[in-house]
Amino acid sequence: MMNLFHKYLGKLKNQKLSDKACYIVTEDTVSVYGCEADAELLRAAELLKTPCLLFVKPSEPFMTALNEAAKGGEFAPNDSETRTFLHTVPVIDGLNADEISNALRRRKAVFVRERGIVTSAAFGAEQAFIFASSVIFSGFVKYFADAGEAALLKKPYDRALTASLIKQYIEKFPARSLPELNKDIFRTDGTIMNAMVQAAKVTVDMGLVDSFFGNISAFSENNIYISRTGSSLDELEGEIDVCPMDESSCTGLTASSELASHRRIYELTGNRVILHAHPRFSVIMSMLCADECENRGRCHYACTKKRFIGDMPVVAGEVGNGPRAMVNTLPPEMKDNERVTVYGHGVFTVSADDFNKALRLLTEAEAKALELYQHLACQPHVD
Repeated sequence: MMNLFHKYLGKLKNQKLSDKACYIVTEDTVSVYGCEADAELLRAAELLKTPCLLFVKPSEPFMTALNEAAKGGEFAPNDSETRTFLHTVPVIDGLNADEISNALRRRKAVFVRERGIVTSAAFGAEQAFIFASSVIFSGFVKYFADAGEAALLKKPYDRALTASLIKQYIEKFPARSLPELNKDIFRTDGTIMNAMVQAAKVTVDMGLVDSFFGNISAFSENNIYISRTGSSLDELEGEIDVCPMDESSCTGLTASSELASHRRIYELTGNRVILHAHPRFSVIMSMLCADECENRGRCHYACTKKRFIGDMPVVAGEVGNGPRAMVNTLPPEMKDNERVTVYGHGVFTVSADDFNKALRLLTEAEAKALELYQHLACQPHVD
């Protein structure tokens, strides 16, 4: 069990999200893994009577972005991860056990101003890690989306702070040359799955997806090989389902919730691989719009405007198979585009051969989104 807690502490560090974190495990006795635990955290763990509690102090620029996002109290970014997973993030002013436990009884995590994130999980170390990394993503998206919208609408915001945080972010996640991924991948089930495992791990290693979000698939001989729902892209071994295109098998029950979108993309495009991630600035830029139309506030499923990040289309659509789902909007757009962003959700890329091109398209999309954001929100505007 100790190795499991250290594993996720290591993930927080390796993904450059935090250098200071600890798990508090309450079983027969109280055990702490990681940094020293504050007495109020220990008391909160006892009050909650949960198997484990996780405290994370985000590294920069995430900590400052979270503090800024939390200035108005409980916050609710409009990205897909927060809407479907966290809903809102409560905010408190200090490490107080009663306030922490009260917040965690109604939400998955709480942000403590100037201190960090506290999460509790009934199902152990992985679940707590997912909650914490999701809050880091949500707070980052919230701050930069708010600043970007203010810049777009020419409203006041702290341009100098925004530029400073972008600078820190680029230093933390510098542009990297792409590794060469497996080629000639469609020889056997094994070569397909090995290529998916490799490409998925590289996607996480390059900071293009957080937590356990994103998905990946390949199409061969009327079967879709797709990551399972809830799987982590950096640990995909044994987490790939093989789903017949004609839906004659029930294996799709454990497959990614976006299986229907993948299936329709394959039907319409003739491509053979799909890579989907949640790169931060692609998500942020997809949410920025100056229009005060009748669909404002319902953009993630009701937007009908043709929008682009550079030359990459942005479409609306929710997860799932309903009338407002991306399965109705994303696949048709991919008939003429090899990369498309879903509002507040992330980027989908395709290729006819292997994952090399899909990964390149993904990194290029995020680089362009970051470049456009800098031009919008970090440069002095001249009227």
